[in-house]
Amino acid sequence: MERSSGRFNCARVQRGQVHKTGFITKLGGAHDGKHGNWKKRFMVLKDDLFYYEDEENYERSKEAKGVIRLDSYFCVKKDGDNPEHEFTIFAVPKPLVCHAENKAELDEWFRLLTRLGR
Repeated sequence: MERSSGRFNCARVQRGQVHKTGFITKLGGAHDGKHGNWKKRFMVLKDDLFYYEDEENYERSKEAKGVIRLDSYFCVKKDGDNPEHEFTIFAVPKPLVCHAENKAELDEWFRLLTRLGR
């Protein structure tokens, strides 16, 4: 919450609005660290996080490959040195481990995901 000119300015999130799009590399597969595979996906952050094979599929309104429900979640950046720009979204039914393309993208995704927490 910000205070300006004696009034409180609460940033409101509009439902259904696209907040961010971009490529994220996500861990898929078994998620046990042994059998997972890393896949680059085009992500669309709205009320939930949708991921597509690529940007073209999103633009052509094709069905998302997956959806991470953001009804109840939290987001954590990897501790310490983080050259992979890794963060994890802990959502039901399983966490999503992600790598951003660079530190600026990591910070932007993290800021928006933190702000959208309901």
